[in-house]
Amino acid sequence: MRTKGSCINKLCAMLLDIRDMNKYIDKETNLKLKIFSFYQIIGGLIGIGLVTFSLTNVVATNNLLIIAIIIFIILFGFSIFCGLQVLKGDLTRALKLSTINQLLQVFTFSLLGFSFKYVAGLLLSLGLDLTDGFNITFNFSMSAFQADLNADNENLQIGFNLISIFLVIYIEKLQKKIELKKELQDSLEKTLTEKSSTTHNTG
Repeated sequence: MRTKGSCINKLCAMLLDIRDMNKYIDKETNLKLKIFSFYQIIGGLIGIGLVTFSLTNVVATNNLLIIAIIIFIILFGFSIFCGLQVLKGDLTRALKLSTINQLLQVFTFSLLGFSFKYVAGLLLSLGLDLTDGFNITFNFSMSAFQADLNADNENLQIGFNLISIFLVIYIEKLQKKIELKKELQDSLEKTLTEKSSTTHNTG
């Protein structure tokens, strides 16, 4: 017959075995995360390549242009870093950082002479163009960047990157799934500790 002690030891071993965060997710989800990680890395690399290429066409530089270039290099570098963190397996930290990265890509706009667009990956944009009326716009592109400050620009446009919105929702659901499994683990660990304590006391 199996003793209570041996059963508890086996349960403890199982508990230790699932401490690895990657074991909170199934194989299909793990594959999707790897694709997501490469998506962020490749998007960041293409973005840095575009920034570098754009520098070859610059005739004159100014402080605003230099600041914009530095900001976009940092943003595209951040996307690469997020992808590497997902590959590394520290999902709690990686998913938080990736959420920030995707939120930065949700909005594209051109308002009151200021324009901003940051896309490290794919852009599938649904937006409004109010410059000369009320027009619904659709745009699709790969990694892109834009930051303009031009008082003469009268464009009034705003867009939403549907792909980034989808990824933010997906990450949120995955985080909840991981948190639920962590809570179950904590509950199991507490139960095992109490049973182990009771077994030692009765022994």
